[in-house]
Amino acid sequence: MSMKTKAAFQLVLFGLACWTLISYFEASEGIASFFRTKSGEMVFELNLTPFILFVAVSAVYLYLQKKSRPAAKKLLLPDEFEEQDEREKMMTAKACRASYIAVYFSLPVAAVLLIFYPLFQSRIPFFPIIIVFIIMIIQHLSYVISFKKNEKNSGAL
Repeated sequence: MSMKTKAAFQLVLFGLACWTLISYFEASEGIASFFRTKSGEMVFELNLTPFILFVAVSAVYLYLQKKSRPAAKKLLLPDEFEEQDEREKMMTAKACRASYIAVYFSLPVAAVLLIFYPLFQSRIPFFPIIIVFIIMIIQHLSYVISFKKNEKNSGAL
């Protein structure tokens, strides 16, 4: 599977994971009151659509990955570290550096945005979840873009 396909799958999985956590967050107050009252009456609503989509896309991604990697490596090593030679290790090192720099600048921006969270907490109570996933997406995109740029510059096909 190409890096662009992997990156697309991972971005979709990030989005679905964010949607799943937001849906759980929206139901968490009802779930907490259900366990506090012990009335035995279900008083919360949980949207299972994002969870089902997340599991389905994860299953497709893992199936496609199964062909290219051993099972132990799938769970323990990120896809990004599948280097074959020194050239790929150097490209990975440069991409990791770019990713680190992107996070280095995005975290203070996220911190400043979270300072203003109380102002719109009533409208967007799940704002911190979105911020965390935006940082993850920025990190991942900066890695992939840097890797592809370094791949072109190194003369790889």
